[in-house]
Amino acid sequence: MTSRELKISAVWQSLREAMAQLSESDQRTVRRGGLVVAAILIIGGLVIVNDKARAAEQRLADRQAQLADLPMQLAELRRGARIGASAELPLLTLARQAGELVGAVPEVEAGADGSAKLQLTAVPFDTMLELVATLEAAKVDIRRLRLDAAGGGRVNAALELAPRRS
Repeated sequence: MTSRELKISAVWQSLREAMAQLSESDQRTVRRGGLVVAAILIIGGLVIVNDKARAAEQRLADRQAQLADLPMQLAELRRGARIGASAELPLLTLARQAGELVGAVPEVEAGADGSAKLQLTAVPFDTMLELVATLEAAKVDIRRLRLDAAGGGRVNAALELAPRRS
């Protein structure tokens, strides 16, 4: 036996001797108290483990939600980068580039209050949705949007755009 084991067994032996010197009712009280302390320690340990597990599950759910948003955020960043959203281009240039980027040839006209008007003729509806997303990524507000059916899944569109106020 090592010296540490001797010390532990010596402490254990002295506790047994002290217990033997107690009356029967005091011994029962000490045993019951020991059981209560052991139960409190076990229950406290379970509560702590449960809380940590719950917190870990919440962190996992948060990270899964962030991971699910990544493709959408990446697409938005790519749209913004393609159109030069970070370059602070004039609104007319942004509007023209956005239209050309989605394969449409827009008619662009400057408004009196710094706005821009965009006219698109017979554009596929899906292309129109991509144009709106591209303008959003470029931090352009769409004040008005008017769509008229052009037949065959195509639309004629009139947009009034304004620079976004952050």
